[in-house]
Amino acid sequence: MGPSGTDAGVAVADAGTGGGSPDAGLASGGDAGIPTEPIFYVDARTGDDANHGRTPTAAFKTLNRAAAAVKPGWTVRVMSGTYTSDGGTNPLTLAVSGTPDAWIRFVAAEGQHPVVQIPRGAWAGIQLLGASYVTIDGFEVVGLNGSITPAEAAANDGTQAALNHNGIFVDGVGYGNVHPPIPHDIVIRNSIIHDCAGAGIEVNAGDAITIAHNRVYDNSWWTVFGTSGIGLYHLTDAPGSGTKNGYKNFIVGNLSSGNRNNLPFIHGKPVAIYDGNGIIIDDSMHAQAALGTNDIQYVRYTGRTWIANNIVHDNGGRGIHINRSEHVEVVNNTAWNDLLSTSDYLNAGEIDGYGSTDVNVVNNIAQNLVGKDLTLADGNAYSYNLWDGVRVPYKGATDLVAPAGLINPAQGNFAPRGDSPAVRSGTGTLAPADDYFGTARPTGSIDRGAVQVSR
Repeated sequence: MGPSGTDAGVAVADAGTGGGSPDAGLASGGDAGIPTEPIFYVDARTGDDANHGRTPTAAFKTLNRAAAAVKPGWTVRVMSGTYTSDGGTNPLTLAVSGTPDAWIRFVAAEGQHPVVQIPRGAWAGIQLLGASYVTIDGFEVVGLNGSITPAEAAANDGTQAALNHNGIFVDGVGYGNVHPPIPHDIVIRNSIIHDCAGAGIEVNAGDAITIAHNRVYDNSWWTVFGTSGIGLYHLTDAPGSGTKNGYKNFIVGNLSSGNRNNLPFIHGKPVAIYDGNGIIIDDSMHAQAALGTNDIQYVRYTGRTWIANNIVHDNGGRGIHINRSEHVEVVNNTAWNDLLSTSDYLNAGEIDGYGSTDVNVVNNIAQNLVGKDLTLADGNAYSYNLWDGVRVPYKGATDLVAPAGLINPAQGNFAPRGDSPAVRSGTGTLAPADDYFGTARPTGSIDRGAVQVSR
């Protein structure tokens, strides 16, 4: 079987989060009343950036105050409240890295629900600028879609942050004279990212990225940069980056829906709408023009990527799109009712590998409701998938073309019914050990799709 399902890549990433000396980063002879464990607290409601931040009652107020103080091995516990900025900066920009045995963690404190509200003027809610060995866990990131009108968006020329901001941005490209190192060994999990004018979760020139158990919806509406719900663009090898079971990147157990592009990609040739996908791995071959100093055209990325147990639905673009990329497994995902855009460049591919090689598409369910082609004749390996739609131009010998038999996808239930051809008809080869909900997949009774119902 494949890597350990919904937790694939997460356990190894957390292995170092408790590392480092218990008093790492503390000045000698500190206040005896301050705990020695490496923890900061942030509380938007009662905190103060003049505090020492070491206890809940003396918490910092802003995330950026914690980002300025944090060091390898430290955890930042964030309380409920709304975290924003004046728009001159992002609510959270982290440029400090952890180490392999001492990660930096920004996490929702137990029982808390911190909300990052992106203000006008900010380019992201959370930006990891060249930072490595970092975990982001348990945040809600809210963009500005609710306050943007089509009339305002029509003036987008790429320079307006309000019309192009990303929710969580892992940045190995930089801007102007800022040239960050390649960010690697990043975990983004248990978070909700929605209503961002640009991408929900965007990685540019990164490596060893885990994106797990997030809800990413209604993003990419007003950008002119062709983003998607979850996007990994120009993955780039970083020396020393982590590997688990032969894989570098894990996109596991996410729900990505309602993402779409309403405006054309400003640098497209021709200028048109190409994206707004649920999940995209974009140009790991580096066939397109390079970005930044770390990104070298035609130098291909060598790592493998594991995409499993995701549910993608109602996106304007494709459900899961592998574009000009290599070494990708797309296993036990469910794609439903995507390709809703009227763009001429979005006419096929609930799940596809356009211009790609060494892509294995296994045990997936894909249903298209708008009469578009479910697949492309892309030459990659397709096996044990279930395709439901008008046209399936390309399929593997063990693929099925039949009604998907999902219980009630329109109301969010993507499990197959007992009479679905997906039930007990999948292969154990590459199958995750558990499903979207963490339910074990029993050997010999593997269901196709993200949700396992057979026991």
